[in-house]
Amino acid sequence: MTVTSSPRQLKLALFGLGRLGAIRARILASQQPLIDFIAACDTKPGAAEWAVANLPPSVRFYDDPEDCMRHSGAEAILISTATATHAPLICLGLDLGLHVMCEKPIAVDVLTTQEVVQKAKSNPQLKFLVPFTRRYDDSYRAAKLLAEKGSLGEVHAVETHCIDKQDPTGNNLFLVISGGIFVDMGIHDIDVGRYFLDVKSGLTNPKRQVNRVVAMGQQVVYGDLAEYGDADNGWGLVEFANGKIMTTHLGRTTTNGYEAGTRVHGTKGHALIGANSTINRVEIRDQYGVRNASAPDAFSLYDKTFINDLDEFARAVLYDAPMSCTPEDAFEAAKIVIALQHSFRTGQPVYFSEDGLPLLETTKANGETNGTANGLVTYTANESANGGHSTGLKAI
Repeated sequence: MTVTSSPRQLKLALFGLGRLGAIRARILASQQPLIDFIAACDTKPGAAEWAVANLPPSVRFYDDPEDCMRHSGAEAILISTATATHAPLICLGLDLGLHVMCEKPIAVDVLTTQEVVQKAKSNPQLKFLVPFTRRYDDSYRAAKLLAEKGSLGEVHAVETHCIDKQDPTGNNLFLVISGGIFVDMGIHDIDVGRYFLDVKSGLTNPKRQVNRVVAMGQQVVYGDLAEYGDADNGWGLVEFANGKIMTTHLGRTTTNGYEAGTRVHGTKGHALIGANSTINRVEIRDQYGVRNASAPDAFSLYDKTFINDLDEFARAVLYDAPMSCTPEDAFEAAKIVIALQHSFRTGQPVYFSEDGLPLLETTKANGETNGTANGLVTYTANESANGGHSTGLKAI
């Protein structure tokens, strides 16, 4: 009789049991054969009770992040916490010799993002992944293959849109500390542009991938966002240094459900991905007309991606398999979205230096500037859109 041994599993601890963390917990508990989900950590009141009710008994709960990292026995961590905690948790995990997977973004400012990415690079024995959802979606991968095979000709531009359904419950209050619509929401879309546009090709200076960005926005439903230098609809334009272009429309104001899609422009053809953001392919025909059911949120539309990225991370750690996203991808996308948010807040285009950093200028209410900051300025989460003044709420 032949006994087949089970493959080694990656011992992993999950940090954060909020909206996305709860989804991650469900997937880790039942849909990741290469991962041993051994611990969960959350500091919020009520998290321990939620864990008891929803997690397998084998998953040990912690309310102290460092205690969890040091004593749970985890080899790797998945960070699904509030944005402001990402950078400190990443750095702590790397310092303790743990492999790290973290939801986007790393941080809401360029300097912190740069420091975290550098720390990851200085620990090459540890895997570090910031997964960008679209790269793990089957349709986006199919379109990428078309582009790589030359079926679309020269891909010269990308258009994206990503619009959340309106939320009357107040659950979107996290927006105040998220870094803004471009940083929080747009980073996935900007990565799509980089994914398809081969932004490193044809560069005389490989450090400088972007020429300039410009952004504008509105507060058409959530007027209070103006107080925090944010918008509920934003439009961004990115000119890459190789001459390729991308545009993105981000929003939080649909009434039917979540909508997202991408058009990849080529000289021989176009590819449309997610033109109809429906939850399935069922078409309803009744007295109200012909319609499809909309996906309620991104987690429903891209549900398989949250399985695919975890599987890739586990294979990278266990078998040294390649990963779809690199720390450089996370840094480059972060620089662009931070520049877009700055452009929206100041009403000015943002140019990039020869070192590849956004040249951020702080604009006063009277139109004067405080000088360039080479992308190293951190905006507080509630700086005003019409003057850049802070009221004290700062995100890391």
